[in-house]
Amino acid sequence: MKIIIILIIWVAILIFNAIYSFLSSNIQNKPQIRYCAIAAAIIILVYGVYQIIQKQQNKIYAHVSVEGKILKSKNFPWTITIHNKDKEGAIIYILDERYGDASLVSIKLDKPNAENKKYKTYNAIDGVGIKFFCGKKNLSSFWIYIKNL
Repeated sequence: MKIIIILIIWVAILIFNAIYSFLSSNIQNKPQIRYCAIAAAIIILVYGVYQIIQKQQNKIYAHVSVEGKILKSKNFPWTITIHNKDKEGAIIYILDERYGDASLVSIKLDKPNAENKKYKTYNAIDGVGIKFFCGKKNLSSFWIYIKNL
């Protein structure tokens, strides 16, 4: 019930803010209408700032060294294990016990170059795998970002 009331108030504020610019100048100059317009604009601004803060607080990321150690993290409860090479010679990092959609995981390299830009995220048995198709000497530390739905 509380959500419905908040939603109705929010819709009323947005409708008032949209209609205000179409009102005649005589109506716009009335103090009550002007104060309502200012209040509506402030409420919309505060709500937008609140959403940005919430989005920032809900980010999930980790800065990972080449050795697989987490250097810095936020909301990142998983450990990382490293498998030096697979059959193709790729280096594999596993986010242990991180199950779910591997496409939500993205990588940003600290020092990108032509060799280390090729990587793949996939679902592994132990969690989410990140496979780099380059040698360890071409790899730099990297950031792991996980989209929060």
